[in-house]
Amino acid sequence: MELLTFLKEQAIDGFLPLQSSYAAMERFTCNFREVEETALKNGILPLRYKRNQKTISTQEQYALFQSTVLIIGCGGLGGFVSEMLTRIGVGNLILCDGDVFEEHNLNRQNFSSPKTIGRFKAEVLKEKLEEINPALHVKSITTFFDPKTDKNLIQQANVIVDALDNPDLKCLLARLCHDNQKAFVHGAIAGYYSQFATSALLEPLYLKKGDGVEKKVGNPSFTVCFAASIQSVEVVKLLLGKPHLQAPLMGDLWEYELILL
Repeated sequence: MELLTFLKEQAIDGFLPLQSSYAAMERFTCNFREVEETALKNGILPLRYKRNQKTISTQEQYALFQSTVLIIGCGGLGGFVSEMLTRIGVGNLILCDGDVFEEHNLNRQNFSSPKTIGRFKAEVLKEKLEEINPALHVKSITTFFDPKTDKNLIQQANVIVDALDNPDLKCLLARLCHDNQKAFVHGAIAGYYSQFATSALLEPLYLKKGDGVEKKVGNPSFTVCFAASIQSVEVVKLLLGKPHLQAPLMGDLWEYELILL
């Protein structure tokens, strides 16, 4: 019996349960990713994606599985964006960050805990994300992104996510993506406020040089989660060819406002 025939027999109402995937791995000596790819390619939806179905079709789910997203920065924004994309079903993530978890990260950064302090953020995220979704392929890079030497990373991804905390580097990354015609999702937070842009140059948003405003007003967890959600939606829209932001967006969680600039 071939793998596809087995998966069709195991599917319940068109959904493939997790235990059936494990059974297929053992029976056909393949890995979890191969099982999920075979299922999605042939219109069988893994049960983990059942609640995606009314929003994302099985065909679109397969498109997400085949996609690659580069997330530059694995702290507040990057940690939550990476988990959301993992759970929605993006199949390949490249995580780039040379930083390690520190105690002051515990208020907002996903997967930071007393046990992970001192460990590379990119490595911790890789471990945790692959636990959440065994079909996911994660490449972790434990060095800081350098626009001069890391252009090859840009070429490997369908969408690049800006989860950096340095305004100057954000602008350089946006320009690099623009010059290489690569889809790019920008996000930044400060206090109750956040800003976003998709496939746009960022110099108009950062007229003043130097540290970001978050150095003065802080980074609370709820703003991080909110901003990461907006970024994740934009990534999925780009990957699936859906309408996305055409102008910068500002979010205000104090007044509960979203403003297009």
